[in-house]
Amino acid sequence: MIKVLGIDHVAISVRNLDKALEFYTKVLGLAVTKREYSKPGLEYFLDCGRSLIGLIQGKEEEGVHLLQDGGIGGNHVSFRVKTQEFDRIVEALKKQNVTVTFLKKRGKSWSVYFLDMDGNKLEITAWPQED
Repeated sequence: MIKVLGIDHVAISVRNLDKALEFYTKVLGLAVTKREYSKPGLEYFLDCGRSLIGLIQGKEEEGVHLLQDGGIGGNHVSFRVKTQEFDRIVEALKKQNVTVTFLKKRGKSWSVYFLDMDGNKLEITAWPQED
């Protein structure tokens, strides 16, 4: 049996690597990691707590596979934040004209879903009972 220690990284293919890097660094505040090699023009790895987010230059001719609700494949990537930061983050997303698709504060968890510039579905999650 495999003993999984956690998520190492999630990789997302994007249409324009430079624009994606700008979105993930300026909107989400992630930084290019020093832990893993990046290949400008091909891929970047960004620090996301103990995990990494990989941005990979996609090939348009291979068709579109977005992180979305329908079909087979990835659905979304969720980033965890402190509960006291949640409302500020939602407002910041809106101020930056990021497309917010769903917002809900449940008893156990709070979620805001939004799209990156390629239409990939992302989420910010807070756990008020744990914070």
